[in-house]
Amino acid sequence: MTPIIIDSVESPTGVVIFLHGLGADGFDFKDIFTKPQFNKIRFILPHAPYQPVTINQGYEMRAWYDLYDLSFENDEDELGMERSSLSINKLIEDQISFGIPSEKIIIGGFSQGAAMSFYLGLKYPKKLGGIAALSGYLPLKDKLTDSLKGELANMPIFMAHGLYDNVIEIGIADSSFEKLSKEFNSASFLKYPMGHEVCEKEIDDLSIFFNQLLN
Repeated sequence: MTPIIIDSVESPTGVVIFLHGLGADGFDFKDIFTKPQFNKIRFILPHAPYQPVTINQGYEMRAWYDLYDLSFENDEDELGMERSSLSINKLIEDQISFGIPSEKIIIGGFSQGAAMSFYLGLKYPKKLGGIAALSGYLPLKDKLTDSLKGELANMPIFMAHGLYDNVIEIGIADSSFEKLSKEFNSASFLKYPMGHEVCEKEIDDLSIFFNQLLN
């Protein structure tokens, strides 16, 4: 399925590739990213493929990778993450071929899409503009952070999470940020009085993050 592209009113200052959560699709954030504060940025909203998901009794839905449980401490579907990363990397390479420097491309996502944004951003061979992870977690945390290259240490990271998230508990996000903050100089973590969702204040803070990096 072709990704949704929201083009900027003017020539774009940069690109954000944003990945939806489990069971959703690229339309999930379309209305948010058409708000005026985002109108200088090109957004690319891809759709995950359909696949059986273990945590949902094998029911087939859009997913970037299989999910076994919500503890995120047991085996993780690294093969599935790698498979999805191939198509997202192609989107990044397409933007670079259009003349957008890799440093002006941000990868972000919500929930499972946030985890994928970490996987992509920390493994991509070129330094990207930043990572924005909403209501997510750092997957394969020891493996990803142990293989980091030195130049990635200055890549900006925006993490945001609901204090009352009952899907990915705030403690899991805290643990992820603790791991990231040891490796990155520009990692921030904002918390909001909400569940597994987004709120207006979070979207405003996200727009500031995007515009500061891409303008």
